[in-house]
Amino acid sequence: MDKKLHFGTFARSAVMLTILGATVIPSPLVAAGDLAVQDQALSIQKPSATGQAAQVPVQKSAIKWKFSPSFYDQATGYSYYYATTDQMSSRTIYLDPKGKWHAFAEGVTIHRDYTLESPVVDRTKYGDPIEGLYSTVYNPSKETATRGVYFAGGSDLQHGLRYVKNYYKRQDAQGKEYTASDFSLLLRTRSGVIREIERVPNRLHFKAMPDGNVLAEQYSVPHKPDEILIINTETGKKKHLTYGRPEYYDAKGGRLLITLNKTENPSIVYTLADGKQRPATEQDWKAFRSISLAEGSHLPWPDPATVPPTDLQPQDLPVTSIQSQNQILVRAAIGGLAVNLSFAFVQNGRTLFPVRELAEQTGLEVKQTKVSGKAGGTSFTLKGPGGSVSLTPTDPMMIGGQLFIGSDILKRIGLPVQGVNWNP
Repeated sequence: MDKKLHFGTFARSAVMLTILGATVIPSPLVAAGDLAVQDQALSIQKPSATGQAAQVPVQKSAIKWKFSPSFYDQATGYSYYYATTDQMSSRTIYLDPKGKWHAFAEGVTIHRDYTLESPVVDRTKYGDPIEGLYSTVYNPSKETATRGVYFAGGSDLQHGLRYVKNYYKRQDAQGKEYTASDFSLLLRTRSGVIREIERVPNRLHFKAMPDGNVLAEQYSVPHKPDEILIINTETGKKKHLTYGRPEYYDAKGGRLLITLNKTENPSIVYTLADGKQRPATEQDWKAFRSISLAEGSHLPWPDPATVPPTDLQPQDLPVTSIQSQNQILVRAAIGGLAVNLSFAFVQNGRTLFPVRELAEQTGLEVKQTKVSGKAGGTSFTLKGPGGSVSLTPTDPMMIGGQLFIGSDILKRIGLPVQGVNWNP
């Protein structure tokens, strides 16, 4: 029985952010000549008929590339592939509908994000950790990469849920340092307001539902391994369905095929409308597999017929430039200045603002100091036009390794918040 999981499970490695999130992202807009591999032709001496030595170019040896499928973009008809070498070079190439191959700059890879169900520029190449706050979504039609905070469960990546992994330094009873972590679960409603609805010990996987809500799967400590929920994307409230792993989701029929967290892992068919369930048969597995294949994936795989030829040399292909831009979700008036923010959020009724972006736009000066004798302890001195303040942030002030502060602190340093507009 082929019990293949179709709920977007994937493995990721966690990478530590700097406290302020002050990572510089290089612009992918680079001329092709700057990024192409520059192989210099060797030459040998060969006697000529007149006794003069003649320069004879030696043919460059081909680089051995390995290719693997990335995704297929239905809007453009482009088929994308990873290209890697034993020398650890990597890049993304693609085939256009006219049969022409193209490449992105060396080191730039574009892959499918299973949570966002969208192509993204490899975040490990551009300073964003795998489970960080920001993603760089790629639009093949416009050849643009937009860095910002995106949400799963909707059709436009602008509304729904997002989890962000947070790391903390701790000390055990013997004084030995260790790293603890949790996940901030963020919700962005249709009005544009972003709220942290809770902090959870394990990450969630999301699936959009036709009614606008989100089907979610999370690890359950007391009922190992999984719990299935529905999360309301306007209120953030959760509705428990059952403890198990969703294998297939029939969105049109409103049904799930689930493997339960029980001895011998029995499978059931769960009807969402009334919560009724029954044992799954072999015919159910076949039917759900057929539905999954018919619906396809948001990012289908390239056709096997478009696989790159084994002798293709990506370094010799025309290089496609990527236009880079930033997403703006919040516009605020702070200290008499118009400030554009890629992210801010409400926590327990209090709006918190990213220190890094405030420093870039308001002249806020930030000094970070390690606190001796405390594991991972850090203090900050914030200086504005009206004074300065020193603070040691608590865990709720840290999201994805970045520091956030409220209007009370901004007011004390002469940067009062006059208004906040959430872009819908």
